[in-house]
Amino acid sequence: MRVLLIVLLATSATAADSWSLTDKEQFLLTAQIESVAPAGKGLTGTKKAMLSDGHREHAAHIQTIDIYQPEFRGMDGSFERDFKDSWKFNVAAYRLAKLLHLTTMVPAAVAREYEGRLAAFSWWIDDVMMDERERTRQNLVPADIEGWNRQLAVIRIFDQLIFNVDRSQENLLITKDWHIWMIDHTRAFRKWPMLRRPDAVRECNPELLRWLKALRREDLASTMGDLLTDEEIDGLMRRRDLIVGRVEAVGAAAGG
Repeated sequence: MRVLLIVLLATSATAADSWSLTDKEQFLLTAQIESVAPAGKGLTGTKKAMLSDGHREHAAHIQTIDIYQPEFRGMDGSFERDFKDSWKFNVAAYRLAKLLHLTTMVPAAVAREYEGRLAAFSWWIDDVMMDERERTRQNLVPADIEGWNRQLAVIRIFDQLIFNVDRSQENLLITKDWHIWMIDHTRAFRKWPMLRRPDAVRECNPELLRWLKALRREDLASTMGDLLTDEEIDGLMRRRDLIVGRVEAVGAAAGG
């Protein structure tokens, strides 16, 4: 009986780890919704849905918000023109992550109809230990501090690239192996051709820098043209140029 239990657990673990990106995308697009409940956090009424294709089950995060305001004033006194808060940017963030080979930090997301309108269905992250707010509150430090800092550097680059105005600590999920996932990008992809926080661009690993340089506007248009406006794509490309320039300038100043 014990041997059988070990085999079943091993099989279950293998099945859980066997999802390819294509598998996840297809599952999110076509699996049947078995149940829906409030996601538990956030201010936009997001949902947690359990999906099944008849063979496997997994949870998804559903976001339907799609707001535009010519002028927006936040409760914290912030002000923004051409304000958008949209599910579309969650899907755009994932598609951009694919181009940059960052799909181990941004969960799969697809556009799918829900209750009569399009929404973002994102892969629910498993084995979450805490979010960054809780880690900070408890003053916990990972054993591999260098690996942790490398992840934070990637997050800083990605957020400047997409002009993310809402990277709260609750939007950084930490799994049990101290891996960070970036979620909830509904307030990103602004059209502004500038970096929101230029000082955040201090370092970039060589692989990510290579993929940033490889980005072409035509690839973004064909990949995300159904989600982003031309101005938003132009803004992203201009920010890419600024990021690459700053990274190379810092490297040159350091003699790298």
